[in-house]
Formats: sequence, C-alpha cells, structure tokens
Amino acid sequence: MTHVDLGVKQIAAEFLFVLCKERVDTLLKYTGYGNAAGLLAARGLLAGGRGDHWYSDDEDTDTEEYKSAKPNINLITGHLEEPMPNPMDEMTEEQKEYEAMKLVNMFDKLSRDEFIKPMGVRPDGTMAPLEEAVSQYHSSKQDSSDSD
Repeated sequence: MTHVDLGVKQIAAEFLFVLCKERVDTLLKYTGYGNAAGLLAARGLLAGGRGDHWYSDDEDTDTEEYKSAKPNINLITGHLEEPMPNPMDEMTEEQKEYEAMKLVNMFDKLSRDEFIKPMGVRPDGTMAPLEEAVSQYHSSKQDSSDSD
C-alpha cells in the first residue's frame, strides 16, 4: 500500500480491503490508519462504515498471535513496535521532583504569556477562566453555607 507505482498501490489496497470483507475497522486493524487513508478517502469511507458488498458474518479475525501483539501495534502505521521503557523507573525522587517543577514552570510561563489560559468549571457546568470559576464557586459555597 506504500509502493511507488500507483497501480500496484491501488490494487494492493483493494485486495487487502476485500480480504477484510470490506470492513473499515478490520482494514485499519491490520494495516494502520496511515496506510489505509488513501483507499478510504477514494471510497468515501474515512469516517468508517462498510463497503458496498456483503460478506459472511464471521467476525472473529483475531489470531492468537495478533491478540498477544495487539498492545504493541502502532494504530497509525500498523507496525509492531517494541514497548518503550518508562523513563521514570530509573529516576530518583529528587530527579522526579526536579522534572515536575520544570513542568510547572513551563505551564506558568505559557499561562503568563497567554499561550494557554487556565480554565475551570462554573457551578452550572460551563467552562470559564479559572479566576472567574473559582470566584463563582466561592460565592455559591458562601450562599449555601449562609442558608444553613
């Protein structure tokens, strides 16, 4: 599906789609979204769905090998990738705290430069700037405590 020759690419994609009984979810499962995007766009199926033909209802296409590899499959490329080690496992508590403070400082800088705006939830469930949401929360809390 990634061949340079467009004819080969299209025929391979169509063949794989037929093998998947023209089911978008099955094609994506075995090839990855990135590889199948061209075929799906050409057929108007990027949003999912089913092709024009009907096939048997045999739905279980997962082999034991696929089931064991499923957590390590990249959904975009369809390739099996080795699990990445967790970098936090090798860090000391001091290093973790240092990295957390760096993250807090980056968020603070983004907030001060107004690249991001902290938001909160108003008592009515809508989003508002954090200061406004907190002040409304405190005022509604005071109103409810005054009535007690």
